[in-house]
Amino acid sequence: MDDNKDIQNQDIVDENKKKKKNVIKYVLNISLVLVVTVVALIISLYGKFDNVVGILQTCDYRWILAIVGILIGCILVRSLVLFCFARLFTRKYHYHRSLAIDQVGQFYNAVTPGASGGQIMQAYTLNKQGLKMSSAISILAMYSIIYQAVLCIYGLISFIVKYDFINAIGVIPFNLAGWSFEIPVWPLTIIGFIVNISVILVIFLMAYWNGFHRFIMGPCITLLNKIKIIKNPAKSREDLRISVENFKIEFKRLLTNIPFTLLIAAFFFIYLTLKFSVPYFVGLALGNQSTTATLWDSVFLSNYHQMVTGLIPIPGSAGVSEYFFTKLFTNFYYINGVDSQTLCSTALLIWRSLTFTIPLIIAGITTAFYHTNNKRKCIPNEEFPGKNSQTFLDLSKETISLRLQEVEEAEKKSRLKKLNKKEKNK
Repeated sequence: MDDNKDIQNQDIVDENKKKKKNVIKYVLNISLVLVVTVVALIISLYGKFDNVVGILQTCDYRWILAIVGILIGCILVRSLVLFCFARLFTRKYHYHRSLAIDQVGQFYNAVTPGASGGQIMQAYTLNKQGLKMSSAISILAMYSIIYQAVLCIYGLISFIVKYDFINAIGVIPFNLAGWSFEIPVWPLTIIGFIVNISVILVIFLMAYWNGFHRFIMGPCITLLNKIKIIKNPAKSREDLRISVENFKIEFKRLLTNIPFTLLIAAFFFIYLTLKFSVPYFVGLALGNQSTTATLWDSVFLSNYHQMVTGLIPIPGSAGVSEYFFTKLFTNFYYINGVDSQTLCSTALLIWRSLTFTIPLIIAGITTAFYHTNNKRKCIPNEEFPGKNSQTFLDLSKETISLRLQEVEEAEKKSRLKKLNKKEKNK
């Protein structure tokens, strides 16, 4: 008995140490994000501060309130998607809980490299709200699949519709420590789009094309290991296997309810349109006089901005996001008699504050103070998976067999419904 108590006490001590390390890590990441963001803004505003303040004083704050409304709309739509997914698994789930889940995800995505921490913390929170861990993984996996698919479609539409606009941009000039150079837009566009679409396309092809699956798992990973891009080929193969299985399971689940899947896709189109339109409304607040700065131009440039900054695995894309915004939107804003660089710096200050800094603080406060009212904390008779899990893939691996069983049952129900409909029609 004493040995068991010692083991339990040691587990508690280890768990507390782990929590302290995580707190320190997140505090350091938050500090890094905020410091880099502030430094980037200072560099952008250097020598222009008085002029920027003068422009801000003439700003139409009704449009600022409109932007706040748009960003609240983004939160509400994302939370609605999470709510709809949760209601697939339980009828007792309430919308205010999905608001908390959304904010937890936004916070941890913003303070972890490559936005890697959001999903696993959302999964833990969903479990504490009373959902099975397997259900939580399914919700977040389906969310990711549809979001990535819609993001790729949105990017493709932007390229097709705004082909001439891309050519008109030509090159993006850079000046780093006195070294001036230019980067053509097309390579960045192609790389960004490939990276975005490959996230879901490679997994899809591996899931349903055996030849491609063998090629990636065999010679491709071996080559990447030889050129030192992949350090542990065995772990990479296992992670990829879990990703493929995860996709196949949740994609099957989505196919069993096509109307629901299309509805979620429509919600994501609305969300991305709202999100990408913010620079346009910033221009309205500043009194932008440009005749070519349309709503769709704002959507396209923001879409492109996300693709490029998404290539950089820095928490919150701090520094990089601000830099590319000034390069992409300098010619988007125009007021007669006002320097375009100063005007763009003012727009950057408003845009970054409203879309990142303030939401990060709000999400951090929500995450810190949110506690579920669910007395169970986790599902009874279910061993809490993930106590030692480090990533979302670890949790996915632990719940694969249960989720596969669930989706097979869902497929059977779907087939029975179709048969019943056919019989009724006869």
